[in-house]
Amino acid sequence: MEPLDKHRQEDFVQQLFGSIAKRYDLLNAIFTLNQDTYWRNFATEKANVAAGHSVLDVCCGTGKLSIALAEKVGPNGRIIGLDFSENMLQQAKENIKKTSYKQTITLMQGNALYLPFADNSFDCATIGFGLRNVANIKRALSEMVRVIKPGGTVLSVELSKPSAPIIKQLYYLYFEHLLPLLGNLGFNKNQPYYNLPASLRTLPEHSVIQDLFIQVGLEQVNYYQLTGGIAAVHLGIK
Repeated sequence: MEPLDKHRQEDFVQQLFGSIAKRYDLLNAIFTLNQDTYWRNFATEKANVAAGHSVLDVCCGTGKLSIALAEKVGPNGRIIGLDFSENMLQQAKENIKKTSYKQTITLMQGNALYLPFADNSFDCATIGFGLRNVANIKRALSEMVRVIKPGGTVLSVELSKPSAPIIKQLYYLYFEHLLPLLGNLGFNKNQPYYNLPASLRTLPEHSVIQDLFIQVGLEQVNYYQLTGGIAAVHLGIK
């Protein structure tokens, strides 16, 4: 069995998401019964962005959250989608081509722990389903705080750990066993979906993530549990 912290090692994360990039959106929709769309839309509403704002979407993956945010900032706004997986960025590029936001969203390859932007550059910084895979959650949040303007919002939408006993038992049965079995169909080796449960197992509890938001200097920190606690949105103001 692989060490539980392997999913946070950068080389491993690169390889993992590079291997699943082409089927990532489809399987997310199937495995979450399309709840991932609801989670992103909820996060976008809570992000406190408006027309003309600039937003950094860290660990942007296939660009779905970037696209949802682009609708909010409008043609005079700016979205930077950053990810260090070239394959995920390629999928994001294809997704964005299908929208009217090609001029609004810029994609770039980069590391969430070393954001290549000046202090106070953005009105908002988001991270969607990436917090559990960064090598250092506190550092990633600190970098997001650094690059947003005073009064700006830092927001994370992420899978979570349900607290209701029945939901929790069913969820872990599904996430630990059924999801990897189905997700790995078609992979002759590596079988990447067996590594995903570890990233949730070692993700801090809601209250701990809330404390991390406070420790990096954010105020008015709050979180929302979605779909029975299967996902959560954390946010704070600089």
